[in-house]
Amino acid sequence: MTDNPTRREFLVRSALLAAGVSALPLLRPTHSLAQGQGPILAEDLVDIGEKFRRGSAKRVTLESSTNGTALRATGDKGTFTSRVLQSSAPFTHVGLHWSAAVPSGAKLGFEIRTSADGSTWSSWSSAQLRRLPEETPAGDYFASLVYADGARFVQYRATFETAGGTSPSLKRVTATVIDSPATTTLTSTATSEQLSTVEVTDADSERTLDVTSREQWGANEKYRFNKRGRELWPEMFVPAKKLVVHHTATRNDYATAADAAAEVRAIYYYHAVTQRYGDIGYTALIDKFGNVYEGRHGRGEKTGREILSAGVVAGHDYAHNYGSAGVALLGDATQIDWPMPTNTGPMWDALVGFGVFEAGRHYLRPLNPNGTGATSDFLRSDNVWTDNMRNVSGHRETNNTACPGETVMALLDELQNEIHGDLSDTSRTGVALTNKAPGGRETTVNTLITYEWAAEQPEPGWTLAGYEYCFEGWYKPSRNINITYLSGYTTEKQPRPVYTRVDPNTTSKTYTPTKAGQYTLHVRAVLKNDSTGAERRSAYEARHTFLVK
Repeated sequence: MTDNPTRREFLVRSALLAAGVSALPLLRPTHSLAQGQGPILAEDLVDIGEKFRRGSAKRVTLESSTNGTALRATGDKGTFTSRVLQSSAPFTHVGLHWSAAVPSGAKLGFEIRTSADGSTWSSWSSAQLRRLPEETPAGDYFASLVYADGARFVQYRATFETAGGTSPSLKRVTATVIDSPATTTLTSTATSEQLSTVEVTDADSERTLDVTSREQWGANEKYRFNKRGRELWPEMFVPAKKLVVHHTATRNDYATAADAAAEVRAIYYYHAVTQRYGDIGYTALIDKFGNVYEGRHGRGEKTGREILSAGVVAGHDYAHNYGSAGVALLGDATQIDWPMPTNTGPMWDALVGFGVFEAGRHYLRPLNPNGTGATSDFLRSDNVWTDNMRNVSGHRETNNTACPGETVMALLDELQNEIHGDLSDTSRTGVALTNKAPGGRETTVNTLITYEWAAEQPEPGWTLAGYEYCFEGWYKPSRNINITYLSGYTTEKQPRPVYTRVDPNTTSKTYTPTKAGQYTLHVRAVLKNDSTGAERRSAYEARHTFLVK
């Protein structure tokens, strides 16, 4: 979750902090929740400036400069243990985030512990870094959420490691405590492991997926809007060219589906409010019972809105969000109690099912015809290329993170195999680009672009009936979340890609872009079943992206 710029609210807050005025809200309760919305109470417990003196330090000192007051190490390595932070009410989760300057080669790590009474404490646990300052509108380093059922007290410990005699500077630490209890009224089902669902259908393939909607898992839609009623993160739509797998790095020991839904609500609050995105960052989430949760809000509002919108831009993979879908497995795959150690079980089956649905509706190829994993160069939203990105990939392949953990990474080859195999209800015939001009992947405005293609050999029982193509084009200004649609979309506010049908003898098209941006040709085969005469689009399409300057 990462392409959003700093918003006006954060700029105001930063200016106040620079002036020495604390603009951090100490309490963010939700009031008068509408029916079907999960109750959340949250509070920010802040350590800053002179408050640091109430902690204990070993080879760490508090220094003041023109850049403000900060903790720094006085030797090669130092530790700082905070004062005990107390919340105004019990909480279920705590997320640690901090403002710091960390020189190249230096390290700043955190541990955290919690207590219900301030006397008996949990063990110290590592606060896993999840977001860098440039990746969130809030501009902090963010750790993953830690479960702390019924706690009232928090303490953190920071470890400083210098590089070349230069120490990290720790300016502020915030423990955001969140109370997200399990709410059975939101999760009334036949068993404790199943949630209420709605059936989502891909109109092209008629393939379906059972999804627990935002209403069903208890999303409070107020988090998506500012005080003036304006949506903080307006939905943008770019067809997914990649499927990226994550883990949430949260607890594995949730016992029921109601507990799992409470985890999702806590993550939603942490993303939408604390990190200031205005929504959850994933396209979808999957718990260990196999429930699939709708993530990012899509087209429409309230009654009649679209559930699990295709191509909606989420915020899960820094600079790779425009043109990818992100699915998060609920839990921490680095721990010994991870519920999906192998390619079996309900979480795995749901991951494969979601992968089939998402790949199917975006004509995304997991395997090449020779059986190797499919890759392509991916043009990031900042116009930098990621070379040979796998079409089904793990988060760590594109950013400096451990996500989704070694265990999940080891299963991705089998995941792409199973997605490919389960697409067999549609002919898996694809299309190959045979020529393009100009060569390469970058060109200039008003340059003629020419593509030529050919269908792969149809599978037995199918005959080529034609092609469909789309020139998807859009432009994203630097440090802006909104894009301008340039070609290949309908004209509505929340547009959809538009494909043009041509006969089977038409195997080339040209396009001349008149504005700078990212342009992708999509072309897929239309196949006729020899027995029934029914037409189906092939499972896979060919695509190629140009950066036009």
